[in-house]
Amino acid sequence: MKHLDVFHNSFDTVYRDPFGAAPKGSHVKLSIDVHHRQHVSKVSLHYIYDQTNEEHVTEMDLYSEEHQFSGFEVTITMPEEPQLVWYYFEIETEDHSLYYGRKSAEESGEGMVYGENPPSWQITVYDPSYQTPEWWKNATMYQIFPDRFHASGDIEMARAPKTSLVHAHWDNDPYYIRNERREVVRWDFFGGNLRGIINKLDYIKSLGVTVLYLNPIFEAESNHRYDTGDYHKIDPLLGTKEDFEDLIREGKARGIEIMLDGVFSHTGSNSIYFNQRGEYDSVGAYQSKESPYYSWYTFHQYPDEYDAWWGVGTLPTLNKEDESYQHFLVHDKDSVIRTWQRSGMNHWRLDVADELTDDLIRMIYQELKTHQPDSVLLGEVWEDASNKTAYGKRRDYFLGGVLDSVMNYPLRALMLDFIRGEMDAIALHTRLVTLREHYPKEYFYAVMNMLSSHDVERIKTLLEEALPVPSDGEKDALIVKQLKALSLWLYTFPGVPSLYYGDEAGLTGGEDPDNRKPYPWGREDQDLLNWYKMMGSVRGEHQALRTGNWISNAPDPDVYTFVRSIENGVDEFGTEASDEEMMFVFNRNINEAKSINVPAKKGRWQNIIHKSVYKTKGNTLSLTLSSSECMLLRRLH
Repeated sequence: MKHLDVFHNSFDTVYRDPFGAAPKGSHVKLSIDVHHRQHVSKVSLHYIYDQTNEEHVTEMDLYSEEHQFSGFEVTITMPEEPQLVWYYFEIETEDHSLYYGRKSAEESGEGMVYGENPPSWQITVYDPSYQTPEWWKNATMYQIFPDRFHASGDIEMARAPKTSLVHAHWDNDPYYIRNERREVVRWDFFGGNLRGIINKLDYIKSLGVTVLYLNPIFEAESNHRYDTGDYHKIDPLLGTKEDFEDLIREGKARGIEIMLDGVFSHTGSNSIYFNQRGEYDSVGAYQSKESPYYSWYTFHQYPDEYDAWWGVGTLPTLNKEDESYQHFLVHDKDSVIRTWQRSGMNHWRLDVADELTDDLIRMIYQELKTHQPDSVLLGEVWEDASNKTAYGKRRDYFLGGVLDSVMNYPLRALMLDFIRGEMDAIALHTRLVTLREHYPKEYFYAVMNMLSSHDVERIKTLLEEALPVPSDGEKDALIVKQLKALSLWLYTFPGVPSLYYGDEAGLTGGEDPDNRKPYPWGREDQDLLNWYKMMGSVRGEHQALRTGNWISNAPDPDVYTFVRSIENGVDEFGTEASDEEMMFVFNRNINEAKSINVPAKKGRWQNIIHKSVYKTKGNTLSLTLSSSECMLLRRLH
């Protein structure tokens, strides 16, 4: 059977209306075209409710016959319970049945014919009463690894953990000291602290930043502090509770919100709760089954065999369904969340959100929103958050009332695949529109977009590894061009752009701990730094780049472009805004210039970087981009 004998495209409202995720209880019209040569006797839509695996089959109505194709359609009602709905088509002919489904689990849009049950398209059915905070959709983020950003004063050695090694020079490279079992036995510290961050708030503000995300700051033994020792205490090396409250206050005075890293899936083995080495004045779960914390952990052979995060003995896993732990974390008067709310802390990033239960995340979400409706709860999720399955259970992250946002690692992976030549612009376009199809609009515009983080190689190092160019001089210039293009893409794409400290200064770094080098104060790449300041300013000035419509396009295998626009005086969320239209364009080819024609409204378009002006012919804009060139064009009224 010829592929084009059957056609459905989930991106096209002719075939699926409305596009994308659907509110609970709403109606979705689905259509499919079948060529007359197939002698169709019946076309049926199969759709499955994800929660119950309940399958529905409904016969589709013939609604058109033209150009040798028969068009079939049916309107279905979404369930009242938010969940995923999967669908595919069955075509019955005179002598057999054929099936039409999507090409792969990663790609929506057009489908293909199968001889048996095919991969299904996804409809994300969500509760529209939950909305992400408006300020967050307009935010620009800066991420700091606290020990490595800026030090105010010298380290007080008495406050350092017994297992610490303190660097005498800020410009040293970080490293781990391990034993023969590869366990870290000495943690290196540079002395970055909260006062140091406060001293640099004006610098952070100059980057256009409106939210500052800090990696863990609670007392812990390690330099990364994901091994929490006491959730109610700021790590002494970083400062005091008063320092933290000053940071919140000083940030707010500059229009900067603070977000903390919540490590609620596990604690440190050296903690007030587990107390494996007896260094805390408490009866820890390791010390006694009578400990008030014993039920928080899962022991297999007490006390030395217990569940630990990825088998790392220093990170014993918490039992998220234990009521006493839930009360300690969320519900008690002096719970972790409520204690820090009293200090002004309203926004959290949940470390390894997949390892928390949705029920626990909901509890945190509800407590945050009850105290401050504009609070934001962000989760560390590495995959498509709409259909994520963890520990055998489909997660409800984006159905409403669980998370406001996730870290958008899928976008980062697609950007890198494109720039490395592992994916062309057409495939990139399909994958990005698939993500938009899967995510309810409230969440697509709220995800945390980043190129680097504390868990991955820095973007500049990745580009150095990925871009083979003959001479070093040429390669350095090329890396800068590609870095500028990727960062401009990030700052103009829907969602919250996140800048990992030091990327703007040209900091490099491979895998942990190399990606956690100290900020290079006094040695910044000024050209790059000015670029990031420009982007932060442009994003802040143009509402279309934050909450405007987004239309993706791939005019050439090497060229990707998208348009952000506001029309009729309102943005995508009904907020009043001035009409404007902006276009991002990028030629990833490192050797060749590319001439392209892209659809564009009539008029003149100005490159806001170089101020050159281009004029449309009809509804087409003709552009020539040199190798690795990016543009941000603004339509002049």
